[in-house]
Amino acid sequence: MGYLDSFFTAADGVFAKIRTTQRTAIERAAEAIAASLAGGGALCVMDTGHMLKHEAFNRAGGLMAIAPFSYALSVENPLTQRSDARTEAENAEVEGRTVALALDRSLLRPGDVLIINSNSGRTPNVIETALQCRERGIVTIGISSSEQMRGCTAAHPSGKKLFDVVDVALDNCAPFGDAAVEVKDNEKMCPMSGMAGAYCLWAVHAEAVERLQARGVNPTIFRSVHVSGGGFVEEQRKKFLERGV
Repeated sequence: MGYLDSFFTAADGVFAKIRTTQRTAIERAAEAIAASLAGGGALCVMDTGHMLKHEAFNRAGGLMAIAPFSYALSVENPLTQRSDARTEAENAEVEGRTVALALDRSLLRPGDVLIINSNSGRTPNVIETALQCRERGIVTIGISSSEQMRGCTAAHPSGKKLFDVVDVALDNCAPFGDAAVEVKDNEKMCPMSGMAGAYCLWAVHAEAVERLQARGVNPTIFRSVHVSGGGFVEEQRKKFLERGV
């Protein structure tokens, strides 16, 4: 089998596995989102550098309610004569304070939903964010590769990984190492997690919209500017701001 057909086979396999093993998780995630938005809540996505960083927001056919959540701490203090080395415990303490400040400054409130997309599900920032969201009553949905998490050690001092600390765990079914196509005399290629994460996101999206409509709530869905022009989308946005959903 050539590389092209190997890619098609691998992608088909990942998508099929999501459909057959993750339906319950998708439905649980969709119910959490529908309940939140119907009650005046908000929906945010935190992505750690994968496809959802761009895929989830301001997309034709996407919910206007989806908003990003990210944070960064920038300090200008070039004391190059001093070491910036910290112990693991010190780094964790700084991360914890940074996440707390980020959530304090965000507009996330109890009852809102945060989707956290992290293929490895092990890095301190996503674990700390999920833990602090739980303390604040913010519902979390994790999208990760269970195979990748099983193959990696935890990086957070708690020893926990993403599926240990979120309210709903959704496996993107990507393989360990992410790449899926064997290449002769080289590394594997064609990572699955980006496509798989997007597949999971829009599956949850589809189910959530149906559940919202069952509640009598018809949410704002972006129409492509190439169909009706930017003016129509701006009218959509005004109505969204009035209704909040």
